[in-house]
Order: sequence, then structure tokens, then C-alpha cells
Amino acid sequence: MAKVNFVGATLRLKYVAGHNAQNEPMFTTKTYRNLNGSHTGEDLVAVAYAIASLSSHALDSIVKQETTDLT
Repeated sequence: MAKVNFVGATLRLKYVAGHNAQNEPMFTTKTYRNLNGSHTGEDLVAVAYAIASLSSHALDSIVKQETTDLT
């Protein structure tokens, strides 16, 4: 049976930074590394919205990426 070990997690916030000449959105991403594995999805969403409220750009998406070891 495989064993799954949590290694780390990253939170990515994608913002709409403006629009190009064809009126298509241009994006920028901010990455926050070294997240603890004990944080719930609700906790991370609340923190992401709090961080996004400090930005002048509109928040487009929130992504959590986990890294695990399989043994």
C-alpha cells in the first residue's frame, strides 16, 4: 500500500492586471509558498480574499497546489 507524505503547499492568487488592445484580460500572479498542511480550504480562501483586498487589481482565481511524496 502506498504511503502519502505531505511535503508542502503553494497558494497562487491570479489578478486581472488590465486589458490589451483587443480588450482581452491580462493577468498577473502572486505566489505564497511554504503553506502548512493543516490549513483548511475555508482558511485559505479567507486569507486570499484578505490579501486581495489590499490590491488595486481584481482577483480572478485562487489556486492551492500541494506537493506530496509517495512511498
